[in-house]
Amino acid sequence: MFMAGILFSHYFSIDSHWIAGLITVLISCLLFLWYSVDYKKIQIQNIILAFIIFCSGVFYPRINDEKHESAFNRKDYFLAEVCQKPSEKAKTFQTILLIQNKTQAKPEKVTAYFSKENFDRSITTGDQLVILTRPQEIRNAGNPFEIDYQSIMHQRGIWFSVYLPEGTYLKTGSHTTRLTYWAEQTRDKLISMLTSAIPEREERSVVSALTLGYRSEIDQNTLDYFASTGAMHVLSVSGLHVALIYFILGFLLSFLKRGKVGSIVFYLVMISFLWIYAFITGFSPAVQRSTVMFSFVIIGDSIRRPVNIYNSLTASALFLMLLNPDVIYDIGFQLSYLAIFGIVLIQPVINSLFEVKNPILKWTWSLLTVSVAAQITTFPLSIFYFNQFPNLFWLSSFVVIPVTTFIIWLTLAFFIFSPLHAFSMILGKLIQIFTHFMLGSLKWMDALPFALWKGIVITPVQVWLLFGCISAVVIFVYSKKSVWLFTTLILVSFFQIVGLKEKRQLLNQYAVLVYNAKNPMIHLIDNRINYLITNESKNLSESEKTMVERVCYHLKLDNPKVISIDSVKFAAYMDLVIKDNQIQFANSKLKFSSSKKYGQLPDQLELTIIPRNQNSKSVEKIIYFGSTGPNETQDAKFFRIKQEGAFYANLNVE
Repeated sequence: MFMAGILFSHYFSIDSHWIAGLITVLISCLLFLWYSVDYKKIQIQNIILAFIIFCSGVFYPRINDEKHESAFNRKDYFLAEVCQKPSEKAKTFQTILLIQNKTQAKPEKVTAYFSKENFDRSITTGDQLVILTRPQEIRNAGNPFEIDYQSIMHQRGIWFSVYLPEGTYLKTGSHTTRLTYWAEQTRDKLISMLTSAIPEREERSVVSALTLGYRSEIDQNTLDYFASTGAMHVLSVSGLHVALIYFILGFLLSFLKRGKVGSIVFYLVMISFLWIYAFITGFSPAVQRSTVMFSFVIIGDSIRRPVNIYNSLTASALFLMLLNPDVIYDIGFQLSYLAIFGIVLIQPVINSLFEVKNPILKWTWSLLTVSVAAQITTFPLSIFYFNQFPNLFWLSSFVVIPVTTFIIWLTLAFFIFSPLHAFSMILGKLIQIFTHFMLGSLKWMDALPFALWKGIVITPVQVWLLFGCISAVVIFVYSKKSVWLFTTLILVSFFQIVGLKEKRQLLNQYAVLVYNAKNPMIHLIDNRINYLITNESKNLSESEKTMVERVCYHLKLDNPKVISIDSVKFAAYMDLVIKDNQIQFANSKLKFSSSKKYGQLPDQLELTIIPRNQNSKSVEKIIYFGSTGPNETQDAKFFRIKQEGAFYANLNVE
């Protein structure tokens, strides 16, 4: 109910005074009925208590509700603290800085990009810098159906970014000591130890992610292998990793459980080590959730009380929401909770379908059922966010889970025996061998036909309908009441109706879309047929290809015909004619105006719309290309902007 209240406050604006008054009235009613033992009045008490919790979620002060009004209207000097060691990217070094000067009321956390030219590689966590820059507000590119990067960064408390070329930053020689910096420095030292034992970058980056939660060094290609095989979850330190650490520590420290005092020491040490591990791995929401849950398990075990898994899950969720209510919008938070609930609710049912006595087959069957149960409850959101489904998730589980277990065991041993150099090097070699085997297996699976089902698009309504179907089936399995099976069929029918309605709306679509990209890219859409006109048809970046793919997936388009304007002086298609510096498409004309020579897309595009309604006048629109993408210069009823940044013209407007 607390979560429902937070969601309600996100979508509906209500005066906080009214909510406070309602909470006061409800608490008064609850106190009035508190000592009643009548069954009906107890039910009323429970309903009132639920409403109080709901209203508390609505009223709870939102951490990220604070408005960040940019005061950075010019370049200025700032004193900056390095919050994490800079990680190397393709063209820059990236880190997080905490900056402040005399004009700011409090420090501001920003994402910083250092130029690689003469970069000072000695910069590390806790260092103080003097920087000269003007922080820029983080914004989305504004292209249709893109990932909301701005909101993701806002959830992390980061609203601005800075770019620091050579000569705009200087180390002061001072070093700041904070608890969080100490954790980062500890992790950096552990990563340095792994670097000496595992020279291969890819294997080392995967081990760092699996054991220490450090993912900054992982290449995008490696991430793609894990994503396409359904193994991405192992790269995020979460419940699986904390559970393994919990069982490893329980095994190593079991000798402490002798006597009453020994048992107390055992439980205190277990909880302390779990939280230290969570702290070193970056204290991500997934680690917080898992650590809180296992802390409840340990406390329950210490006082000889059975711990209900549902109570532990809800308690950990409440703890995280109290720390930061916006955590419920985090994709990892949503998928992790759904996966755990799927394992708890559905896995026992699937596991009981077959009775397996052979220990090896029993373990194999259990591993498969856990993977299937987690996928059942997470696939609606996975498809909604990523528009793809890993068909071989069940196969990858047989590799990544046991291998990850071995890697965590061996890495823990590597750190413990690091003073014994020769022995630790042997352990490092074993870690590299296991990691190499896992990566090779995932690459092999990724290369298999139909390993990944791409281009799946569902609406938010369909997501809720799918979750309704899953819930109805689960209730039917447990209750054996046919009404829930009938409910499932009704929900499936509604799912199909919504899908058909969505497809019908995409029929007869005619549009011009100008992307907000580094290279000018014009997308011409005629029903499912579409054309992409650009300067760099053969050298589109991966991000630009992904940009176009998302549009094709959501608008149900065929693969676009890519036309390079620098190699085509004249071309004629059924609905498209390119001649000289003009493009005639459907009922629109695109005329290029530029000081550039012919054969390149221009700095300026003149778009003329001839509406189908003869009573309407034609409208002209000018789009200017620049480093920040195209911008509008005038408004007209014939134009509908999908998102800020990209330009979209609907040619079907009457």
